[in-house]
Amino acid sequence: MPALPGRTLVLVDRSGSMWSPLSDRSQLNRADAAAVFGTALALRAEHADLVQFGTSSKPVPYRRGESVLKVLQRFENLGGTHTAEAVRRHYRGHDRVLIVTDEQAAHTYGGDPTAEVPDEVPVYTWNLAGYRLGHAPSGSANRHTFGGLTDAAFRMVPLIEAGRDADWPWAG
Repeated sequence: MPALPGRTLVLVDRSGSMWSPLSDRSQLNRADAAAVFGTALALRAEHADLVQFGTSSKPVPYRRGESVLKVLQRFENLGGTHTAEAVRRHYRGHDRVLIVTDEQAAHTYGGDPTAEVPDEVPVYTWNLAGYRLGHAPSGSANRHTFGGLTDAAFRMVPLIEAGRDADWPWAG
């Protein structure tokens, strides 16, 4: 599990569509998988704001060193998916934004959630369901979307940021 430096905003989707199974072979639902993943990242980050969102959004309190399963008990079912509104409400100059969702978003409510974040700040989205249309652009500078959730997902942010911050060996 990476220890992300700086300030990180972790948004966990708790909308109605997230209560479906993570896969055909799993009894774990997407909502709890997203909460476990988001909480684990927040607990290891230098400073993270952990937020659950749906129709509304609110911070999920936690203490450093606390059990992931204990924090998981504080998550709720929050109805629809207003991702852009959650970003707008909770983004406060963070160094990165992580969104764990199924990307089944209410597009008529708020639009592109990455538009709320300056272009130089990376936004990472984990799509746990693979809906055809994503909630935001991806594949351009600082906008990344990953399909599914595996152990490798934990390493993606540090790998991308290390590549972004790297310099040529002969420079400097």
